[in-house]
Amino acid sequence: MLLLCCASAETFGAEALKKIRIASKAPGESLVPYVISQRLGFYREEGLDVDVIVTRGTVTTQVVVSGAVDYGNGGSIPAMLGGARMKILQVSTDKPSQYLVVSPKITHMKQLNGKIVAISDASGNSTLLFRELLSKNGVAVDTVQMRALGEPSIRFGALLAGTVDGTMITIGMARQAQAKGFRILAYSGDYVSALSANLEAGDPKIQSAPDEVYRVVKATLKGQLFYHRNANEAAKFIMEVLRITDFNEANEIWRERDKQASDLAKIGRATEESMTTNIERVREQMRAVGATSRVKGPVTLDQVYDFSFVKKAYEEIRASKWDPMRYEYVKK
Repeated sequence: MLLLCCASAETFGAEALKKIRIASKAPGESLVPYVISQRLGFYREEGLDVDVIVTRGTVTTQVVVSGAVDYGNGGSIPAMLGGARMKILQVSTDKPSQYLVVSPKITHMKQLNGKIVAISDASGNSTLLFRELLSKNGVAVDTVQMRALGEPSIRFGALLAGTVDGTMITIGMARQAQAKGFRILAYSGDYVSALSANLEAGDPKIQSAPDEVYRVVKATLKGQLFYHRNANEAAKFIMEVLRITDFNEANEIWRERDKQASDLAKIGRATEESMTTNIERVREQMRAVGATSRVKGPVTLDQVYDFSFVKKAYEEIRASKWDPMRYEYVKK
């Protein structure tokens, strides 16, 4: 009878959880805070059952705007400049995560002239970063052959197969390529500052379900705080998500990612200066790719960013004396 009661309680608890779908722009490190919050029960504590769906940048924005998913991390400023009604609720870093990885035969940026570089699509964030990286290193953008191949895993595969000469990927894949003899030629964050969205939602969702939005933000923020403050346990999640077996390699990836976030970004927010700079950078990049016609007009910071939820969540987490060091992750 006791077992039956327990089973009933578990069934009721599962039914009571609200199903939430989050679209992530790519596999890899960007998934880690979500996975942490799933595995350690932070979403469940907020009454949420979260599924994370891997898409790619521009598609992530589209499915959030359409309402096909509830939240995303696509970095949707281009869409917002085009009139999309959505907000960035939380950021993860204030430096980009992209590294330019190339054939071992290429030793400096000038050698990219005439070479084939795999990109996501014409206006994806990594593509815009790559164009800016070229410009700041004195390489004419039109001298590089850009081939749109989509998501990072496909571009990574093309690099390993030798069908392209380079691509922009995150540190996890970059280290794997380096181990196979490829060269990390440049880190985009040495040339460009960029806020990376960790959570964004459409205006209708924010207006109709503010309590749900707050709970999603709070649970996701716990995953982000855990990631930055509990390095050894975070490395275990990196090993799982990136499917690597070397703990030291995972720790190195953690250090690289941790350096990409200021103290303010680590708690999900950014300065007004950073927000303004980020919007203007995206606007200039859109102009550079001939997408100026998609920009509907000037936007204010509060039309793009809404940190009210993450600010309240951080204050509540801090007041509760929540300790990320008390958790130990044991993969089941």
